[in-house]
Amino acid sequence: MYVGGASDDPTFRDMKQRLAAALTRAGVDQRIETYPARHGWVPQDTPVHDPAATERHWQTLIGLLDAKLKRAAA
Repeated sequence: MYVGGASDDPTFRDMKQRLAAALTRAGVDQRIETYPARHGWVPQDTPVHDPAATERHWQTLIGLLDAKLKRAAA
């Protein structure tokens, strides 16, 4: 599981720790990152859109999916 949250989101810090703990207890392979951006940074039609953070987010997500899908197909 991959989750990318924003540094400028006061609820994400607590939720990140709780989510990581729950996923670890459940044995879920996970990656949870905090991006230096405001909540809602990915959609291009929002006033808080952050192109650099969005690009990093997509590159990370695509890389993880690529690696997992190749491993599953092998």
